[in-house]
Amino acid sequence: MPQPRHVAHLHTGLDWGGGEYQVAHLVHALTASGVATTLWASRGGLLLSHAVKRELPARALTGPWRWPLGHIPLCRQLARDGVDILHCHDSRALGLGIRIRRRLGVPLVLARRIASPLRTNALSRAKYSVRHIDAVVAVSETVGEVFCRSGFPRDRVFVAPSGLDLKALDGLARDEPFRESFGAGLLIAGIGKLARKKNWPLFIRTAASAAAVGIDAQWLLVGDGPDRRALEALARDAGVASRVRFLGFRPDAAQILKNCDLLFFPSRREGASVTVRQAMALGVPVVAVDAAGTAESLDGHGWLVSPDDVAGATRAVVEALTNTGMREAVCRDARRSARERFSFDRTLAGTLDVYASVLASTAREDRSRS
Repeated sequence: MPQPRHVAHLHTGLDWGGGEYQVAHLVHALTASGVATTLWASRGGLLLSHAVKRELPARALTGPWRWPLGHIPLCRQLARDGVDILHCHDSRALGLGIRIRRRLGVPLVLARRIASPLRTNALSRAKYSVRHIDAVVAVSETVGEVFCRSGFPRDRVFVAPSGLDLKALDGLARDEPFRESFGAGLLIAGIGKLARKKNWPLFIRTAASAAAVGIDAQWLLVGDGPDRRALEALARDAGVASRVRFLGFRPDAAQILKNCDLLFFPSRREGASVTVRQAMALGVPVVAVDAAGTAESLDGHGWLVSPDDVAGATRAVVEALTNTGMREAVCRDARRSARERFSFDRTLAGTLDVYASVLASTAREDRSRS
């Protein structure tokens, strides 16, 4: 099967989350495997900063790429690099990739990480068209199925599961001074962007309910976003301002998770959730809302609750923290499942298979036209 000469990864976001974690590891893994790779990421974005610090092959996307002809200098550079695959990692990157594809004639691969159907308006249908996208790499079966239900051909949708750097996770150890800084109680983590779809009010209301039934815990909310002030006000109104700690964005979120006794993950809609998969690999029990992508990741090795059921969430938290035998069995099975299903070697192999398939298809089309 053909392998790419040079892959250009396009990413335009500024924030850091599970998707950015995946892009960084994919660029590293491709480079380590001998595939020439360049990450083009937005100047000022956390992904570019992360890549530069770790000496990954990365360059800055600057302002002119947004202009009608602003992509032309980038096209010239990609041509000089010998790029033969574009891999786009977000919606704006796809728009840029489509313009580059038209000019250079190289195939375009789209990463899909969200379990949301495509919009039905004409602009969206035109953008997410097989005329522009040669293959879609979904991070889970859930994401792939939702994308196909939006009308995209199934034979162009592939699954390369979001993987974990298991070696790095295995190197993490509990930091007792960190734990002691929050007192003698239990630590419960919530990690993610402070935005509406993540359903953090359930996290705060469950913290209040759990305290009322005697769970002595600090609830650590790791992340930032537009809803922070509203959530801080909700914590005050619920009487748990001293129990719910807003830690902001933390690059060491996995280390914090290792120090916690439970991950509470209330998101209503998830494609896969790297955070849930990390908790499984770390042996941290998970209580989560029953979203399709989250349930696929857990595969029965955790506690699932309804998105607005505070009482049910409280019962799950109490059981996960106090039923020692059940917790140990669930965590043991979760660790084994994570290592079998979420090794980044599988992510890399699946992605290379997609590249090979796309290049083979492009070669067949070129031969048929000649």
